[in-house]
Amino acid sequence: MSGEKSGREPTVLAFSPVGRALVLFGPAAAGVLVAVLAPILARWLVSVHFPVLGVVWRVAGSVDTWWKVAVQALILAVFGALASVEIVRRSTRVTIGSIEVRLETGDRAVSLARPQIDVVFMDGSFLVILDHESRQLFHGEPQAESGPLKRTFTAYGYPWREEDPFTGLYQQWVPGTERLPVAVEAVLSARAVALRKKAPREAAELRDSLEKLGYAVRDDGDRQLWRPLVRS
Repeated sequence: MSGEKSGREPTVLAFSPVGRALVLFGPAAAGVLVAVLAPILARWLVSVHFPVLGVVWRVAGSVDTWWKVAVQALILAVFGALASVEIVRRSTRVTIGSIEVRLETGDRAVSLARPQIDVVFMDGSFLVILDHESRQLFHGEPQAESGPLKRTFTAYGYPWREEDPFTGLYQQWVPGTERLPVAVEAVLSARAVALRKKAPREAAELRDSLEKLGYAVRDDGDRQLWRPLVRS
């Protein structure tokens, strides 16, 4: 990391060797395993007259020659490989140093100077970093597990928290209650549509728009929860 002035070298947190192998080869291997075992299981279910989805089992059981199994295995392996690419593309490599944190997700990289960072915590499987006005500087899926992240952030003196310190301020958004300014309601409505469309980039952009209006938002399943921004 350029500009690191402390004597301590930055620490890179990425997939462990085992984790990387599972991500890169696990989905494809699982696809091949399903291709081989599914026809066998399907033929057994047909033979015992399993009462549910009988047509499905008969079709699956018709894959009864080596070349049919090979073609099916190849197709599922390709889908598994594509899933691996997507996992790697969406996950974040975290480099923690004495003066900044660097977050690399796919071909995008963000560097956060230490003075910018006020809170660091895990929200489920997501790493979240907030600034001094509780704005979200980063929200993403790290390649490393929460344990190593916690130990490393703490070792470098960053303000790690066990949970979101503002959890108690969140309220569920209910359309049409007129509890929020019109502009905020409009952004939350647009974001609800983006969430239904499974459009994460659009939802993230609308999250940024809400923060410019003075509000934070988080998702709880299909629900949006909002709170006002808070200065530390």
